[in-house]
Amino acid sequence: MGKCILLVRVSTERQSFDAQEQELFQLALSDGYAESDIIPICEKESGIKLKEEERKGLNAMKELIESDSTINCIYAWEISRIARKKKILFSILDYLTERKIQLIIKDPYLKLLLPSGEIDQNAEMVFTLFAQMAESEMRNKAARFKRAKDDMKKNFQYTGGWLPLGYKVENGYIVIDEDNAEMIRMLFQLYTEGVSSYRMSKELEKRGYDIKLNHIRHILANDNYCNGNYPPII
Repeated sequence: MGKCILLVRVSTERQSFDAQEQELFQLALSDGYAESDIIPICEKESGIKLKEEERKGLNAMKELIESDSTINCIYAWEISRIARKKKILFSILDYLTERKIQLIIKDPYLKLLLPSGEIDQNAEMVFTLFAQMAESEMRNKAARFKRAKDDMKKNFQYTGGWLPLGYKVENGYIVIDEDNAEMIRMLFQLYTEGVSSYRMSKELEKRGYDIKLNHIRHILANDNYCNGNYPPII
């Protein structure tokens, strides 16, 4: 009978792959595989942020196939659980068909190869259709994610990452850090008066500020202080 792989992937930590794994496990048993010959690969990976080529599950699947010639079938919950980009899905399709390794999808049920080892044309058409749907879904999710993040930025909600000097986070929102904001206002005022960066550093030093010359230039070149992405300091 050979061996099979259960390729299980969920996209967030809130989702559990236990139910998926159990149903695929039972499906493999009903197809005649012994319990000891069923190999689960369970990964939690982002469907949007992670490049398809970097998915640990796909890499592990190929490594197992290359190292064990008795593996003859891959089970997956649905096509999008394998990948969401058409080019990656089609590359996996080619990889498996070239080696005459069966692919069985649980939902919608799809069995890629005929008993002869040749690809089932009807199954290939369904695979192509759902590959397109998986990629479209990924694009829509990415677009919704970006819109939500843009809306949060409009309200100065903190979405993670580095903050420019002069800002801090309070209760999930970006607010002006007045301990440093006054110095930044002073820098821009001196800049409008035509004062050089070197003279600025000396003036700030006199006033008790400890800031390096290259940092002053970096601040003056940063348009975040007045471009609307943060509460305006200038």
